[in-house]
Amino acid sequence: MLRAASRVLATDRVQDFNALVRRDHDDLDQALVAMVATATRPDELVELLDVFRLALAVHVVAEAKVLARLLAGGDVVPALRAIVEHGCDEHLRQQAAADALVLVTPGSEEWYAEALELRIAVLDHATRAELLRWTLRDHLSAERCRRLSADYATERMRVLARTSPQALAREAMRVAL
Repeated sequence: MLRAASRVLATDRVQDFNALVRRDHDDLDQALVAMVATATRPDELVELLDVFRLALAVHVVAEAKVLARLLAGGDVVPALRAIVEHGCDEHLRQQAAADALVLVTPGSEEWYAEALELRIAVLDHATRAELLRWTLRDHLSAERCRRLSADYATERMRVLARTSPQALAREAMRVAL
């Protein structure tokens, strides 16, 4: 009975972490949907790409830091390690694709083709979130799951704080001088 209650708590905590990750994936997809819509003006496409790249960076950094700490704990099953490593590889490819899109003329056929490929990659990556969810549920305690959720939310805020408009402006001024 106590073990079953612990499993329910662990499931709730993992859902919290996965809900945060899923929300990031959904936000990224919303930007990508607008980026592949031919009704979106080219100047808006540039802004959307900037927003997408920032949102992706925040997600990637927060997830990488939190999951790296989890893996560093030592008592992680090989399946979890493999899932996390595969997700990191996918994030690198997504970032490279988004960076490459900066060099493409917004609104061109090439733009739409590359933006659509990026959307497919992000959606494909997001489908594996359920595999991560179930693996975490099966192998982590409720306390570790709770920490994972809190750490992820905190890391997202840290990344956003470091990439605030004020910080970016200060950096631009430092480089300019």
